[in-house]
Amino acid sequence: MQNQQVVLHDLLASSTPIRKNSSADFVETQQNSNNAGRIAVGRGRDEIRQNLPVNGSYQHSGMGGEEPEASSAEHEQLFADYRDEERKDSVQEETTATDEGMDRSTRNSNRNVNNRVSDRGITFSRKLVLANVLINGLMFGVAGYITYHCFNKAMVLFSWHPTFMSIGYLILMSQAVLTMSGANYFTYRCHHRTKVFLHWLLQAVAGVLITIASVCIFLNKVRLGKPHFQTLHGIFGLVTVCFTLASIGGGVTTKYAFQLRHYIRPIYSKLAHGIAGTVAYLLGITTISLGVYSRWFQEDNDANVRLTLVIAIVTIALYVIVAPISNLVQRIKTTIRTTL
Repeated sequence: MQNQQVVLHDLLASSTPIRKNSSADFVETQQNSNNAGRIAVGRGRDEIRQNLPVNGSYQHSGMGGEEPEASSAEHEQLFADYRDEERKDSVQEETTATDEGMDRSTRNSNRNVNNRVSDRGITFSRKLVLANVLINGLMFGVAGYITYHCFNKAMVLFSWHPTFMSIGYLILMSQAVLTMSGANYFTYRCHHRTKVFLHWLLQAVAGVLITIASVCIFLNKVRLGKPHFQTLHGIFGLVTVCFTLASIGGGVTTKYAFQLRHYIRPIYSKLAHGIAGTVAYLLGITTISLGVYSRWFQEDNDANVRLTLVIAIVTIALYVIVAPISNLVQRIKTTIRTTL
């Protein structure tokens, strides 16, 4: 019984600052205590819970003589405070664990999203590779077949007209448009300046070949004494060359838009270049399709071959021109908003 009184005295003596101090100090004290101290306090608390009376007061004496009485209500308040502090600690631990779990879940979710984005990029690249392989195959296939047909029997002045026209529009101009639209697998990761350089370089070479082809057909007509621009193919060809030259001129003003900003707004020069280039490309594709059905080409190619070539040409045009048309529509809307 005396041992129990001593334990009660020590516990009350150690619990007095607990009631005075704040909960934060108590938490810090509990965290800095060692395992042996926690075990001893736990045993003392169990012994006191077993021997404390429910009602009345409990008087005990120590080495100093009589000690003040401690009522059961004070003991209950002491243990209630202790339980509250333990509950706070458990809530903090659960909150920390929950936060760590949420952080882990967030990291896993972000990792999964990044993996899906990476997978989507790989899938997009594969689709882009397949599309470019198909389109490039059609470009070189159609241009190569027309070139072979031009030089199959003999090399004459007229042979250079279909050859340079098909190479200029189907290959060079298509590649130039794809470079700027971002649909070219070999250049879609290049810097914008590199794309601009490749665009105007390909367009310049295409313009040279188209000009040579136009001169060849004109001189051939003069040599044979035939009238000019009498067929639908010839009329479309003339309009196509005019729009192509206008598009090249618009490209020059677009390239030096900053230097020419005092004479024409850059947005207007870009818009004019986009419209002229789109129209010129569509007219060029139409002219080549009409050339496939010309009298010269029909002599050695049946209807199935001509239809196959036209389908291939239309497929190339659709892949090349869809993105530029969409960009052109957005640029028109922007120009209207900034002007009005």
